[in-house]
Amino acid sequence: MRRLYLTAREYEALLLKQDGMCCVDDCDETEDLIGEHSTPNAWAHAKPDQLMCASCHKVKTLRDIKAIWKVKRLRGEDALGQYHRRRKYGPKLRGRPFEKQHQTFGAPPWKR
Repeated sequence: MRRLYLTAREYEALLLKQDGMCCVDDCDETEDLIGEHSTPNAWAHAKPDQLMCASCHKVKTLRDIKAIWKVKRLRGEDALGQYHRRRKYGPKLRGRPFEKQHQTFGAPPWKR
């Protein structure tokens, strides 16, 4: 799926339509607005139809992640369920390795 971007003319048209502000009602941000889809791009592949500030964009993206993965799972794309993910990667969660602390009891910290 190819990502579609706004042209300068389309961006200016959306900016005029929204009176130069973020599309979220409670937000009055006017600088550095980002083109965003009203519905997740996984549902309907189209150009962005609204402009948002970075903080509102982050909140919307976090809210949409669950819906996007549901669509991918229903389409049979790379979204693995819990059972298949555990069969492929093992039962433990993978994370970054942390340094293990020494388990010597009774010794002062400078001797460890």
